[in-house]
Amino acid sequence: MKLWQKCLLVQGMIFSLLLSGAKAEPMQVQVVDGDVRAVLLSAARMGNFNLVLDDAVTGAVTLSLTDEPERVLQLVAAAKGLLVVREGNEYLVTTAARAASLRSMHVYRAKYANPHDLAQVVNLSLQAAGKKDSALNLNTDNGKKKESKADAAGQEEKLALVNETTGDVVFYSTATEAQALEALLQELDVPAEQVSLEAKVVALSRNASKELGIEWQWSKLPQYPESHKRWYHVGKDNERVETEVRRQWDGKEQVPGIIQFGHGPEGQPFEFYFAAKLNALLTDGKAKILARPNITTLQGHEAVINIGGEVPVPTQSVTDAATTTTMTYRQAGIILRCTPRVNEDRQITAEVHTEVSTPLFVNDIKAYRFQKRSADTHVRLRDGETMVIGGLIGSEESHSLSKIPILGDIPILGQFFRNLKHSRTESEIMIFLTAHILGDSGGIRDTGQPET
Repeated sequence: MKLWQKCLLVQGMIFSLLLSGAKAEPMQVQVVDGDVRAVLLSAARMGNFNLVLDDAVTGAVTLSLTDEPERVLQLVAAAKGLLVVREGNEYLVTTAARAASLRSMHVYRAKYANPHDLAQVVNLSLQAAGKKDSALNLNTDNGKKKESKADAAGQEEKLALVNETTGDVVFYSTATEAQALEALLQELDVPAEQVSLEAKVVALSRNASKELGIEWQWSKLPQYPESHKRWYHVGKDNERVETEVRRQWDGKEQVPGIIQFGHGPEGQPFEFYFAAKLNALLTDGKAKILARPNITTLQGHEAVINIGGEVPVPTQSVTDAATTTTMTYRQAGIILRCTPRVNEDRQITAEVHTEVSTPLFVNDIKAYRFQKRSADTHVRLRDGETMVIGGLIGSEESHSLSKIPILGDIPILGQFFRNLKHSRTESEIMIFLTAHILGDSGGIRDTGQPET
């Protein structure tokens, strides 16, 4: 077919499309070696949508079909190995290589993780690709946006948006980047482990704490895991047969109320039954349980147990020869902060801070003096294992004066009519902390350890 015949055929096709374009009905196309750009533009006019053609869209096409304009657009593009990218009522026809570099909005709905944390991951990933760091917080209730950007000259702008209402993370990237980011976000967006913390706060006299052995000054040698022997007689000769019953230790089990440490000759750990000893001290009045709080938290999140109250502390300020007294309040009591993390081996790594503060009123200055005892530690526990925090030792001194009125005030001789008593008491606060990994249903997770 000659060139003038091709042009005449295409012009005739365009004229017929314009006559029926108002209805946007299925179009009939018959083209032999027609210009692909002209065919695509005709479909756009028929469908009444905007069309942008890449410079790489060239060549001829031969087709005979009747279909909707959008479908014609898709088929013609597919026949030439092109891709159609749609944004609203706008269509872009380009090559696959160039389409991969196009940026568009992508949405990821957070299921468990904090969407702001996920948005930060998206921003960091885009920065690593040499993009501009940018973060947007979107509030859909009032339509306000808060934007903060760290400009980098010569780098392309990328946005990560957080929908506060739905928890969606919206980011602006190419299709290739979006696919990689979605896989990364799905790996991070998983349910966090829950850890239950059982705390027992006990106040003991100084001697009682030594009896309990917190300073490893044992009242008697620790023992092997529970065992005992039996003897019985069998047979006519009354032969004696000896059997031994021992609680088997598989290296994992933990018995409540027992601290295990070290290893004996047979490989089993030494054991100290602190729970039984503690109960004995409580019965004798040498120990007092101050609190037994339980709290549950997600791994990586701090759990705070605060047992106490606020003590008013007067503060004086002098301005322009005038004295002003204001009252401020300070926390006093027992504060326990614990941040647990569940390791891959199902052990619990915990960052623990304990603080015991006691207000003491001083008559001379008419104000409180705070006695503070604190400890910080990092520990690793097995599921259900108990750790003991000791050494929070405090001492109190008291002075009391009793005298006979008038006679006790006589110089020199008055000392025979008055009595001055000095007393000093030492106490120790100990905290027993037990950690349990919770299952998905909220109950204690089955560790698979045998009962004893």
